[in-house]
Amino acid sequence: MPMNLRDTYHRLGADARDYADADLALRVLRRRRTVRAVTGAAAAALLVAGGFGLLQNLTRSAETITAVPAVSTSAEYPVLPSSGPVGRGAVVYAPCRSSCPTLLTLEDGRTYGLGARTVHPQGNITLSPDGRWLGLPTPDGYELRDLLGGTAHRVPAPGDGRADSAYSPWAWSADSRRLILGYHASGDVHAYTDVRLDDGRTEPLTPPEGYEPVGVLPSGELVLLALGQDGDGARERVRLRVGGTARTLSATGSGVLSDADHGLSVQVSGERIFVLEYTGDSVAVLRFDPRGTLVERTPLPDGQYALGPTRDGYAVVQPPADQRGRLRLLTTGGDVLRDLPGEAEPAIPGLARH
Repeated sequence: MPMNLRDTYHRLGADARDYADADLALRVLRRRRTVRAVTGAAAAALLVAGGFGLLQNLTRSAETITAVPAVSTSAEYPVLPSSGPVGRGAVVYAPCRSSCPTLLTLEDGRTYGLGARTVHPQGNITLSPDGRWLGLPTPDGYELRDLLGGTAHRVPAPGDGRADSAYSPWAWSADSRRLILGYHASGDVHAYTDVRLDDGRTEPLTPPEGYEPVGVLPSGELVLLALGQDGDGARERVRLRVGGTARTLSATGSGVLSDADHGLSVQVSGERIFVLEYTGDSVAVLRFDPRGTLVERTPLPDGQYALGPTRDGYAVVQPPADQRGRLRLLTTGGDVLRDLPGEAEPAIPGLARH
């Protein structure tokens, strides 16, 4: 049975939270994730850490998008210039899983190569919500590059960093001014770093014991997720601390927020908190406000898979009907954002671990 793309990207299983070890992630994926896999895209974790062709322009309302450009699977793309402004990013993706390069497509349609297999492990490359900043792992840490101005902020690995550890983007602020990085390996998060993009300043981030950061509110306060919620038992509630206040988000009806086949998915964009709800083989996107009040429940049609928040809504993936077809990125309202190669693994702006 197919599996939810968000499961493959953000939760490769409670056993393996380490996107630095792609083989381990895939072993866990094959063992535990047996539900709702996306053709071509389901086998890995985020590119991007981020990532995975995607949205043409997440900084505009879907109503203003009038054309849906196609993306070639050809590897004949120029390499992204090492410095200087190039343009606002629209999507990062790999046209196929095993042999294709990782590509960055700009809002104006130009596409650049980022290297071979940099999508794997997914979850290590990211675009900021406004498409301005491109985040890439480096041998000694992480780099955030201003695609509009050419500035690059480099975040060194912790002094006690392990050889098998890596940074992954954990959560963006909706205004693209802050990124929380997690430094982790084999399920063990060693440290979080709060990066301020305005000036490149970094600060260690130490959440309360038993919590991890999953979002940044417009006020600057954090949204924290209570750990220990990824067991095989079905869970109907999730515990958060939102700006220092305890909140509980609950599934509706007979649905669950996680079980043996579905990992817990919590994504924050501004004051919108999105959680996926599973009812049998059906998936719904739940949107809560910071008070924990359910604002909207959007069931996904069969054949569509949750991806993540956009500036104004929520993006889903619709795989092709056959191997020759195109993968389509849509809003939950049905607006087409971009067409991609059928086996593409896309990462939209703002997509990170949470």
